[in-house]
Amino acid sequence: MTARSPLAHRAAELEWLEAVEVPFLTQLDVRAEPGTVAELGFPLEPNTSAYGAGWDLLWLGPDEWLVVADPGNAAAIAATLERSLGGGHHSVIDVSANRVVVELRGPARHGRLATACPLDLHTRAWGEGRCAQSVFGATPALLQERLGTTRIFVHTSFAAYLVDLLLAATA
Repeated sequence: MTARSPLAHRAAELEWLEAVEVPFLTQLDVRAEPGTVAELGFPLEPNTSAYGAGWDLLWLGPDEWLVVADPGNAAAIAATLERSLGGGHHSVIDVSANRVVVELRGPARHGRLATACPLDLHTRAWGEGRCAQSVFGATPALLQERLGTTRIFVHTSFAAYLVDLLLAATA
């Protein structure tokens, strides 16, 4: 069976928006004691992200993180995390199919997001290394600011809605 990206048919519209779908990323939800994951480089400050071992590490809550990596690495990363977390209370769950990821580029990206997202995306409050759970329009969204780009994670069923909202923000 061949995997099919939920936004492959909207690539031209995404390109017009200075955006691209980042399909099939590995996404692992990790629950563990903060002290345990701190040793692995996981961020402990709320709404921050870090980069370590080739993975993006996004803070989701006091004992929850999202590990994001290149496609096809879920099993290997989960095994590494299981070994690293040892016998302590923890969980590592593959949620790769749960969210679609769109990466926005260009100077207009924060303005587009601000049309349907209540987060303060001004540079005084939002910059590289930040992440936050919020809403974009009527859908829950996770935003991650990276160097020159903003990633938006939404449930796969809202992928087309996300593109429609971004197009409306540009009109």
